[in-house]
Amino acid sequence: MLREPLLAMVPADHPLARQPSVSLAALAREPFVFFDPHVGTGLYDDILGLLRRYGHTPVIAQEVGEAMTIIGLVAAGLGVSILPASFQRVQLSEMRWLPIDEQDAVSEMWLVWSKHHEQGALAKRFRESLLAWKTEHN
Repeated sequence: MLREPLLAMVPADHPLARQPSVSLAALAREPFVFFDPHVGTGLYDDILGLLRRYGHTPVIAQEVGEAMTIIGLVAAGLGVSILPASFQRVQLSEMRWLPIDEQDAVSEMWLVWSKHHEQGALAKRFRESLLAWKTEHN
């Protein structure tokens, strides 16, 4: 349904904040503020998988359940993080959003359903609305 870049977040006074973009290697050397793996957003596995594909295992300083909490903790200087670009609407003077150098640093949202299970009217209408939106915005 949607594919958007992942962006790095760093505290505004961090040396990386002065760069126009950042590599995963540079981020992996910093303490990470990250999703709790039990939250179930899928971003935990996606972002950790991206870092591991490039040979990096981040040191996770904090695990939290909400993206807004991650943003607040990065702004407070407790570490760095990575989130989808749609969160960039949140602008705080204490933090910076940076593009990630690696081209495959993206987040994807999928719409899936089973052809073998009957869907209720509400679920069908929701699916149809999303597919119509996708057609209009492609």
